[in-house]
Amino acid sequence: MNVSKKILIVDDDKRVVKMLVEYMKLYEFKTVCAYNGRDALAFFDESVDLVVLDINMDDMDGIEVCKRIRENANVPIIMLSANATSFDKIKALGVGADDYVVKPFDPLELLARIKAHISRVERFNASKTIEMPIEFDDIRIFRNAYKVTKGEKEINFSNTEFRLLVYFIDNAFIAISRQKILNDVWQSDLYDENIVNTYVKRIRMKLEDVGNGEKYIKSIRGVGYIFEAEFKYK
Repeated sequence: MNVSKKILIVDDDKRVVKMLVEYMKLYEFKTVCAYNGRDALAFFDESVDLVVLDINMDDMDGIEVCKRIRENANVPIIMLSANATSFDKIKALGVGADDYVVKPFDPLELLARIKAHISRVERFNASKTIEMPIEFDDIRIFRNAYKVTKGEKEINFSNTEFRLLVYFIDNAFIAISRQKILNDVWQSDLYDENIVNTYVKRIRMKLEDVGNGEKYIKSIRGVGYIFEAEFKYK
């Protein structure tokens, strides 16, 4: 792993920020720190490789910060919260976060998650080559570049959203249960099946696959979902 990776740490608890900075030094990560949402947005730029973002902050909370970052960037975002409820997890992941860690947490576990997310991005970046896109209707998906376009417009997908979309495409015309999707895409027991529903809703909105027709990702009562499309290339 490239030791020059930069982590943006955002938390209004300065003790937490200080602790995380010290642990980041163990792996020679560069750090930039913010103690509120507005400063986080001011400090965020294309040089940031991952964001550790607290949800509960005054003035502008982490949910709003995550939404704004997601408007223009696919950088991994790990949310921190003292609230362990499923609702908060769904809300955070629903706005584009890639991971969710409950306070108090083991700093070494958080570091392991940071390394895993950065390694995943590095693997995808290293594999970028000229490729034929996956195409259906006016949608084009560039698997190696983590890029989705609709017509002439690029659609911004988070890493997890993109992985789920590609997973559906790789399993097109096969009915898949929510639990299998959860196991195959998230590969974690930290989440429940509601996360799958939340992400499917977000992907549908981005592909304009909405309404009763459910043109691409179709719900199957009592089972889960099935992806159907007329592919030009696959």
